[in-house]
Parts: sequence; structure tokens; C-alpha cells
Amino acid sequence: MISPLIPMLAVTGKPSYDDIYRFLCSLKDGDIEQVLVYPRSGCEIEYLSEEWFDTVGYFISAADSLDMSIWLYDDFNWPSGDAGGRITANADFRLRAISTKGADIGQISTKSTHNSGLFGEKYFPDLLSYDAVDYFMKCTHEEYYKRFGKYFGGTIKGFFTDEPSIGYCCHHSYIPYYDRLASDYFEAYHRDFYKDMKESYPDFYKNAMTVISARFKDSYVDRLVSWCKSHGILMTGHFMCDHNPFYATSHAGNLAKNLRSFSLPGIDDIYTSFDDICEMTLLGTAEYASGENGAMAELFALGPCDMSYAKKRAMLYLCACHKINHYFLAISHLDMRGNLLVKDFFNTFSQDQPDFLGMKELSQASRIAVHIAAKDYTPDVYVRYPFDISAKNVSICVDTEEFLGIINELTKNQIQWKFIYDEENGKIPVIELDEQLHPTLLGQPFHISQLQKELTVTHKDGATPSGIFVRKFNDGSYIVINLFSSESEFLIDKRLVKLEKYDVYFSDQEIKEKNSIELFPRFNITYKNPNIIRAMYINSQPCAQVICNCDTEVILAVRNGAVVCLNGEKVEASATADALPKGMRCLYTCTEPITLKKGTHVLKATDDFKYMPSVLLIGSFNAQSISNQSCHVVIDKRAELYSLNTPLYDYGAIELSAKIFIPHNATEIELLGTDLYTAIYLDGILLGQRSFMPYSLALPPDLCGKDVMLKIVQYSSIAPIFGDVDYWDKATESCGWRGTPSTDRKSFGFSRILLKLK
Repeated sequence: MISPLIPMLAVTGKPSYDDIYRFLCSLKDGDIEQVLVYPRSGCEIEYLSEEWFDTVGYFISAADSLDMSIWLYDDFNWPSGDAGGRITANADFRLRAISTKGADIGQISTKSTHNSGLFGEKYFPDLLSYDAVDYFMKCTHEEYYKRFGKYFGGTIKGFFTDEPSIGYCCHHSYIPYYDRLASDYFEAYHRDFYKDMKESYPDFYKNAMTVISARFKDSYVDRLVSWCKSHGILMTGHFMCDHNPFYATSHAGNLAKNLRSFSLPGIDDIYTSFDDICEMTLLGTAEYASGENGAMAELFALGPCDMSYAKKRAMLYLCACHKINHYFLAISHLDMRGNLLVKDFFNTFSQDQPDFLGMKELSQASRIAVHIAAKDYTPDVYVRYPFDISAKNVSICVDTEEFLGIINELTKNQIQWKFIYDEENGKIPVIELDEQLHPTLLGQPFHISQLQKELTVTHKDGATPSGIFVRKFNDGSYIVINLFSSESEFLIDKRLVKLEKYDVYFSDQEIKEKNSIELFPRFNITYKNPNIIRAMYINSQPCAQVICNCDTEVILAVRNGAVVCLNGEKVEASATADALPKGMRCLYTCTEPITLKKGTHVLKATDDFKYMPSVLLIGSFNAQSISNQSCHVVIDKRAELYSLNTPLYDYGAIELSAKIFIPHNATEIELLGTDLYTAIYLDGILLGQRSFMPYSLALPPDLCGKDVMLKIVQYSSIAPIFGDVDYWDKATESCGWRGTPSTDRKSFGFSRILLKLK
């Protein structure tokens, strides 16, 4: 089975064929077999120019030679439908909205409330216009097919449309508008659109949004789906504001119905916040829309770049439990120059992550996820997707917490539920919203006690746990995922099971309790690369202190264009930045080695960005950023020995080695207290690698009864070089996107080493 992981490969700079081929080879080393070619900030090629299509041709040719698959993104940045500005250059093709209340009732507006070079500058494309959408497809889809048609349905799998919306102009009391709106309204309801609007007819908004939704489906969704189908490929992507039915209504109309028309429906789940109030509603929407090809999710972009593989695996399995079987990973950067423009969030699926080869295990987990997604289950209750009530209230700010909370209560209480819209099923009850937006069941106010049943998973005292997800399938199997519970022991079907945070339990999983002995070796440390850490400047803070506890030799990496001074003297940097991750090297130059004497040094810098620091310190040292108003960096000697449970902060990779004795009756070695990508060797023999729990590997029988050299190699993410980004988010005066908080400070090492015995 081809891996369903699909990195969104951000095309930056002006890559050559060789650059692209090498990058795709590096992805394939991580068991990546598909990519989305994603024109994004940092691209230095004119979008849709001949040079652009030549570059796309390099991707397709390289992928074809490597037996990889390509997906095509249908615009530049987002939202889709503007063909990089070509559509809104025509004043007739700009999205419109009509005011429905107040002194300006009936006024038509084209200007959006946004003004960002990333996100529809000033105007948005009119996706309710057949002519505008046809021109969009002529500029994009048709041009790709003209050049690469022979690859469609083979190497090229489909087009990805990103956050197309009819509601970007709909602020205050505006709704989307198109020329035939009034006549379509009359044809559907035999009522006068303008009269109903002026007289505040009770069903005006519901009727209007139903008509507008049908137009959007016909003008944009069905047109793209039909084109892709006729050309042998899939149409995938997601709408704006798909996390909340009420917010989605002005952007996509009937989200559930329109999304269901995609050949591969999708959602935007880039926060990876399992306890977010909208999370289960969003996943339920994908499940409702899923069809013969399954569904997709865009994942991880706003998650921290130190997100553990265990958390990523938990996300894949949670998605799979909602019929999602394609996983678009945001983002894989050719290089990081895009982060000079997109400054607030960063994640990369590339070898710029020292632990990238841990992707192999994630890829294997994703194949398991596909099998999970193929399983069916019968709900205990349906929940009516609330388009009608959402549309009726589209002009007011609706408190949706009660509706979203019911979805979460059902999930917490392990009650199986699914969305329905038009469908009815007399055997399964349906939760609906009344006119006051309160949930009802069988015409009565709903309370969770009406559906409560025996739980599959409880705390040891029988209480209902929070943060535990359970899906029970029709074949009798089930899966349990610890999404955010801090507990680690649960009763699962009345059996005591350890389930750490982000851990997964399958009902057919064998639980073998084995005797074990614990080892307490003292390890020698070998550092596989120089350490790298930033100096941090928040809110134009000009200076940071570097506090050296000993004389230390460092190299300063200075970002191109930044001005850096050390102890009052301007830093000159002209050497190549070979120690930095490859994607950063083109953006930095380095000094020659500098010896910082024991004591405090002042490092001044300009124009610091959260994920593109002005200055980085490189060298053989142990360092920690101290997040306070001054954002100090404290530098010390690197440790030479490691004892269990000792924090060991560093970047990149380290090797821990020690002599141990393996008893005759030992069968496995297991590490506890880590979530890093880890490789374990005995006497130079690789036992295996692990990216998530359990970190347990079988022992070769011929090494039992001997003294052997244990070698453990661990890899961090790229995150340590960026310092404490949680503090940045809390302290900064301006931040466009605040992603999922960091998953706690990472350190190398582990808490226990066990040898399992026969």
C-alpha cells in the first residue's frame, strides 16, 4: 500500500531539477511516496509563468522517476480561486456581499475586511460567478493539463483547493451576493427577496443562504469536481471555517452538503489541539462528507515543530476513526525563506528535522490508520447537522458552546455518534437543535444521562475519564486513544492497562506482564553535531545577554540583512552556514570562531522573527534560553557522562554508550520516559528504531549471558534552536496565528531501562 502521508511541499526560491530530485529522494528516505506541490510565500518564480510550469515539470519528472505521486495545489498561497491575482484583476470577478440590515440595507460591497499579501489582498474572487470560476480553471487546471496531461490519473493524483469561500466580504450583517440571487430566491420560495429582507421575514436568512449555498455548489464545487473527474483525477481540499457549522455557513453555505460533493472531501485540522471545543465537530464533519475515496485532513501546520511522533500517530488514528484516510502534512519546506513572510508558525516535514527518519514509523502507522478508516461502526445516536438553524442565525453572533459541548460530552462518555442532515433513521435517535439553539432528543431537552451506558474505559475507581477516545467497530474490535488525559492507568473492559499520554490501545492487543530487572548504567556521551541556540528579541527588544559559565568558543550565524553587535562591536559574518539545517543555510552567514570569556556578554540584533532568528550561537556547549524579560542565554560545558533522569538539553543528535550485562533469560530491552526518535544498538548491532511507545526491542539470543556495549542514539526535532516559543507567544505584542503550545521542553535521555525476562 502506498503511504497515505502527503507533505505539502512549499516551493521556495528557484529550485533546479537537481534540487528537487535530491529533496524528493530525502523524503522517500522517510517513506514518503506522495507530495503536494504548493506554491507559497518564499517562491521566487512568477506564478503561472512558463518558468513556473517548467519547475512543476521538474517535480513531476522527478517524482515519476522515483515512483512517487504528485498532487497539485490550485492557487498561490490561499484562498483558492484567484489564480495568483489574475481573477480579481477583473473588477467583474470580485466577490460581492449585500447588506441586509441598517441604514445601508441593499448596499453591495466588494471590499474584504482583510488586507494581507498572504490572504486575498483587498479583494477576493467571486466564486458565485460562473465566468470567474471558468476563467480560474482556464488559468490553472487547463494550463496544467495542457502541459502534463499524460501524467493525469497516473503520477498526478488530483488538485487541492484551499479555503475557497463566498463569505470573505460578509462582515456585520452582509451575506454573499450574485446577480441572480433575487430571481433564484423567488424561483425557490415564490417570495420577493428584497421585500423579505426589508420586512425581516423570519425565514429570510435560511432561505437566502440555502439558495446561495446551492449556487456555490453549482458554480464552484461541482465545476471543479466535474473537471477533475473527466480528466481522471480527484478533487480534494477544504472550506474556510469548517470547524464550526455556524461560522461555516456564510463561507461555504451548507458545509456538510457541499463538502460531500468533493471526490475526496477534506477538513483543515492544523492545530492538533485534542481538547479544543471544535475538534470532534470538525472530525465529525469529515466523516459525514466521506465517500467512496474516503476523506482527507490537512494536519500539523500550527502544531509546534517539537510535536512528538506519538502525538502525530494519535492524530492519524483519531482521524482514521472518522473515515479520514489521506493525511496532508503541512508543511515540507524546500528551504525556509517563506518564514521571512509567514513569521508566526512553523513546522517542517523534511530532513531539516534531525529526527526526520522517524517518519518511517509514522508512515507505517498511517497504513494501519487506513485500515481503521475502512471499518464501519453503528452510532448510538445521530446529531442533526445544524445548517438550517445556522443559516437562520447567520446575521447574528451565535453562542455555539452548548452545541459544541454536547458533541464533546457524547465523545467523553464513549457514546458513538454521527452527523446526519437530510437522512432519517427510525431505529437510531437524533439530537437536534430547537429554535433557541438548545439540543433536544425525541422532542425533549437533551441530557447526556438519556444515552449513558456501560463504559469501555474508566478510571480505576470506575469514574469517566477525560481525554480518552473510544471507537467500537461493527466487527467487534475497538481502539482507545489517550488524547490528553494525564492519568496512565485505566480499566479497559475491566482489565488494568497502562496508557500514557498519546498512547494507543487496540482490543486485539496482547498484554503480557513479564518480570523485569532495571539497569542503572552511567553513560558516556558523544555529541553528533554542534549545538545551536538562538538569542531572542521580543517586541523590538534590542539586546539579549549571553551568560557564559566558562570560556566558550562559539560561531555566530547572522541572518542576511540583520545587523548584529557583540559587546558593542558590529559582527562581520561571511563564512557559509554549514552547521545550520540545510533549509536555513541560504539565509545565513557565519563568523569565524569567537571565544566568549566567562561572564556576561551583550548581543544586540535587529529584525528578529519567531522562526527565523536574527542571530544563532553555534558550538560545543550546553545552553538553555532563559525566558524572562531579557531572554538570556546561559552557556555551560557539555556534559561528558549521563545518569538517568538528568536533563540534557541540546539540539540534533547524541549517542549514549555504556557496558551492561545481559542475563541468559532476558528477552527484550525497553526504555521508559522518552518520546524522542531513538535507535538502540548492542555491540554495534542495530536492534531497531522507535519513534513512539513502546520503546521495546527483542534481544538477540547470542548476546544473552554476556557483557555488551549498549549504544543509544537519540534525535531531537529542530525546535531547540528556536528557544522557548511558548514564551514568545505569551510575551509578543502582535501575533497573527498562535499555534498549539509546545509539547513541553524536550531533553535527551530517559528515566528507566528495563530488561524483560522469560
